[in-house]
Amino acid sequence: MAHFDILIRDGWLVDGTGGPARRADVGIAAGKVVEVGNLATSTASETIDAAGRIVAPGHVTQHAHYDAAVFWSPTCLDSAEHGVTTILNANCGFSIAPARPADRERLMLMLSTTEQVPVEQQRLALPWTWETFPEFMDHLRALPKSVNLMTYVPVNPLLVYVMGVDAAKNRRPNGAEIAEMHRLVDEAMDLGAVGIALSVMGIEGNSHVDYDGSAMPTDVMHDDDIVALAEGLAQRGSGIVQLLAQIGSNGNKEVSAKVARMAKGTGVRVIHNIFMALDGHEEMINDDLAWLDDLRSEGLDIVGATLLHAGWVEAGIRDLDTAAGQMAGVRAIVACQNDDEVRALLADPAFVKSFSDEYLRDGPTNGAGGFEGQIIIDVGTGPELQYYLGKSLGEVANYERRTVVEVLCDLALRSDLALQIKSQPYAATDARLGAKLLAHPCVTSGVSDGGAHTKAFSSGFYGTEMLIRMVREQKAMTVEAMHHQLAFKVARALNLADRGAILPGYWADILIYSLEDLYFDRSRYMIVNDMPGGDWRRLAKAGGYHRILVNGVTTFADGVNSGATPGRFLAANDSEPAQALEAAE
Repeated sequence: MAHFDILIRDGWLVDGTGGPARRADVGIAAGKVVEVGNLATSTASETIDAAGRIVAPGHVTQHAHYDAAVFWSPTCLDSAEHGVTTILNANCGFSIAPARPADRERLMLMLSTTEQVPVEQQRLALPWTWETFPEFMDHLRALPKSVNLMTYVPVNPLLVYVMGVDAAKNRRPNGAEIAEMHRLVDEAMDLGAVGIALSVMGIEGNSHVDYDGSAMPTDVMHDDDIVALAEGLAQRGSGIVQLLAQIGSNGNKEVSAKVARMAKGTGVRVIHNIFMALDGHEEMINDDLAWLDDLRSEGLDIVGATLLHAGWVEAGIRDLDTAAGQMAGVRAIVACQNDDEVRALLADPAFVKSFSDEYLRDGPTNGAGGFEGQIIIDVGTGPELQYYLGKSLGEVANYERRTVVEVLCDLALRSDLALQIKSQPYAATDARLGAKLLAHPCVTSGVSDGGAHTKAFSSGFYGTEMLIRMVREQKAMTVEAMHHQLAFKVARALNLADRGAILPGYWADILIYSLEDLYFDRSRYMIVNDMPGGDWRRLAKAGGYHRILVNGVTTFADGVNSGATPGRFLAANDSEPAQALEAAE
């Protein structure tokens, strides 16, 4: 008779492989699934009754930015409570290592504008016990964490480390500098880094800008230099190149194609970001899938990553850079050092006209309706302003015969900067469109952007939202198919050998829940003050998981954090290097 550390009894097992669900018990020992099936005669130190509930693998998040937040939040903000059990950081080439002491402030400023991680939070919480990337990974291994972490080598700090910030922005790397970057990436990957990540969105229409409004180093890299840097992975025959080369219809997909062609047959995978599904734009999905199929038909190892949860952006006048950071008018507002400067700018007719002309010339800034579709959700306490609540900026502009930017600036000023607006969903609400993308074998979910833009939206809830909308409400996918997409398929795309499924020998990253119990309030985000220094962030009102286990340890029970930190630092390609590193901790 077998004895387990944990025995999950009588659950409806959705194992993550995409196969049919079945009633089964799950026996866990030493953090791993040991046996699955009828274990009625077995005993355990802890038994969890899962009768009537789904037992499924934890979500694997392939695109997140908790590089700084993990230093003050072992749960990676709201990710762990929403069933995320493994997270890959340093996406788009933004992070906080490698970093010479003289460059620390500069890298924090970069992260504060590209991913809107406030520099004040970083200054308060980052211990800066590292310079090299291996030293940074050592710190990640030692950090208490409630999720498993993986990391790319971020190319923006890498360029700054090798070339200096001014050179990285203003000239091409020479052969010796490319060779040094190859050496540093090799060193990091030998110790567990997944590969390299970089944004290659160019300058026009790109909201990833530095604190001074200039372009980030990787966004102005020559295509040949991007390929040359990626050749280092091809030479070692392993790893992933993550490229932010597209956001919906913006960007340049051909950069990803060039890297994939160079890496053909080497064992290197390109993960191209980001495919989008937008209501009313199915043709965009068709174009993206046709492009991907053409590359795959050449024998190229390229995978498309997609953001599908129907979240939204909320913003005050000082927080517009998440959705419209590419606009000069928005950058001017964000650059103000205090509220008085913001008020003075909004009261300047010349600025308002310039901003309005810019918007009229360039049109809506994103797939969430631009400024016209923004709903007014807060105007402060002034009685004369309550009339505007619930109306869109476009409606007000039409009624008052003003431009939408004039209305935006005027209401922000009249409300003494209390104005808050809410965008339309930034991904399709029609679940059929997301399901069409995920039906492709080389398109993966798990783009959450968690850890970034926390004053504009909440991201860890993405799996919860997709389960509710796509499975329970619209029935566009089965629960078996959805958990395959949220876990096993992503794990395989990241070359994780023993995560993402509930199978013997796999790590016990497990969710226990009832689909009917999951909830998500789409009205607006909450404001919580749990960031360094008591600073605030937005948080979705969502949840409903009965139990969440990471490496066989309960991290959340009925929404309550257990305080356990069983998360591990994981290496990709093969589970063995990660285990060897963990054993040495």
